Amino acid sequence: MHAINRGGRRRRLAPCLFGLAAAWGSVAAAAAEEPPLGVNVLEPGFQWRPNYVSEDMLIHADKDANNWLHYGKDYQGTRFSQLRQITQDNVRRLVPKWNMSFGVSDAQDSQTTVVNGRIYVTASQNKVFSVDGESGRIIWKYERSLPGDLGPRLCCEAVNRGVAVFRDMVYMATLDTHLVALNNTTGRVVWEVKLGDYKTGEIYTSMPLVANGLIVVGNSGGDVGANVGKITALDPATGDVVWQTLTRPVSADDPVARTWADDSWKTGGASAWLTGTFDPGTNTIFWGVGNPTPDFDARVRQGDNLYSNSTLALDADTGKIKRHFQYTPNGAWDYDGNNEAILVDDQQGRKVWLHADRNGHVYSIDRETAKCNWVVPIARVNWVTGFKDNCRPVVNPDKMPGYDKVVTDIAPILDGGKEWHPAAYSPLTRLLYVPFIDSSMDIQSKQMEWKAGEWFLSSRVLKANPYTGGVKAFDATTGELVWSRPQSTPATSGLIATAGGLVFSGDAEGWFAAMRDDTGETLWRYNVGTGIHGNPTTYTVDGKQYVAIVYGPGGGSLWPLVYGELFKHQNRGGGMMVFALPD
Repeated sequence: MHAINRGGRRRRLAPCLFGLAAAWGSVAAAAAEEPPLGVNVLEPGFQWRPNYVSEDMLIHADKDANNWLHYGKDYQGTRFSQLRQITQDNVRRLVPKWNMSFGVSDAQDSQTTVVNGRIYVTASQNKVFSVDGESGRIIWKYERSLPGDLGPRLCCEAVNRGVAVFRDMVYMATLDTHLVALNNTTGRVVWEVKLGDYKTGEIYTSMPLVANGLIVVGNSGGDVGANVGKITALDPATGDVVWQTLTRPVSADDPVARTWADDSWKTGGASAWLTGTFDPGTNTIFWGVGNPTPDFDARVRQGDNLYSNSTLALDADTGKIKRHFQYTPNGAWDYDGNNEAILVDDQQGRKVWLHADRNGHVYSIDRETAKCNWVVPIARVNWVTGFKDNCRPVVNPDKMPGYDKVVTDIAPILDGGKEWHPAAYSPLTRLLYVPFIDSSMDIQSKQMEWKAGEWFLSSRVLKANPYTGGVKAFDATTGELVWSRPQSTPATSGLIATAGGLVFSGDAEGWFAAMRDDTGETLWRYNVGTGIHGNPTTYTVDGKQYVAIVYGPGGGSLWPLVYGELFKHQNRGGGMMVFALPD
């Protein structure tokens, strides 16, 4: 319905700024037609090792214990590692092996991608590092020159969530709306294409997904005036656009335009700013969509506002929307529906996706029908009074923001019962592990005129209330809460689960912790010196298991709003710390 070029006919969205390499494995790059966009620093004396990543490796990443090839570890997005060298019995002996500074003080939302002991990791300001996973030695780095007028158009600092790897390339989506392909051995630019215009508020922060032989990426920026969400699939060798799916109507004649009052769809936002998952068996991509805009004024866009706050099931060949599920129709609280869809076959034989939403609920949705099996709360929730058929929420009118007064104690807070930081699923315990936030907010909305590239929240008052957080474990088949590990601060890190019986998490105070996967008992923790906002991963080098965490607090103007005094007293600075058992 909303896909462009669905038949697979390839076209170029914008001219490449760099010539294509002559062949896979080539390190040649043509001269730029504009001022240099990147600087490559090659560390001397290192033995180059090509790290070719095949499509078969990506498909079978769920069985690959040594590497971390996808955002969610595997196509299903489970964030589960088969590694069991670090266990419940010995994790207390875990020690730092090396620490690496990114040389920047912004927020760090990234995580590592690991191929054969080689780490590829991004930092804020669109830096990419290739690092030896055993020693922490930098092999090469790429630094992008970003436009000087970009800063005011960023909602949440100059963050990036990581790179995708395919064949002999590394792919990064950039804040100035480009997709860049780097040679994975040298870091040199092979090609790049322009996907949009940052001056309209559109940016790119998420890790691309390699699916069906294509590079798929979604845009960000709805809060800052980007008027449409886009999911774009590109040819990995050339950067040519194969298809593009828009997340709101493309014209008044579009049937879903009826879910938007008048022409409010034209500035509807609904950006697609987190990485999706992929089912190769059905050739279906599952991709989340963010909130409609303006964020806190639902009166000017009455209706369900499709496809905002939804998970879309897309045909990987064409981008056509096969089906969808919407979590928060006509959202008025900034509860983006972007969070990951984890693909699981539950104990009743149902093929489902599990989704922990910012609206404060965990869902089990049938992958083949988009029908809801169950919904349960993550933390305190009062914006709904219950659910109708197919888990459609019944809104509490006392918690709907309005123009005439401040509505107090709306739960959850705009960051959600769960923020963007990904959950994890263990096929051994059949539990879903969710990082949660327990807080509320006060809101008074106001009418606001849309302007491209400018904030479009429509809030006169926006205040955060005291918070806690932690990690909870839910039965993936029934939704039953199995255990909860509370903490004094919100959960601001993604999770991983391992075959060693552990769940790793980080928090806003800088504690990186390992818990028992069956009870939530904390077995080990280490303070990295500043707040954690990135995600953990685990990998091996020469048979030894390592656990990595990206740290660095921040998040733009909304971070101190939510975390207040904690943020004011934290040291800033981003980097990566890697742990292992003593030699």
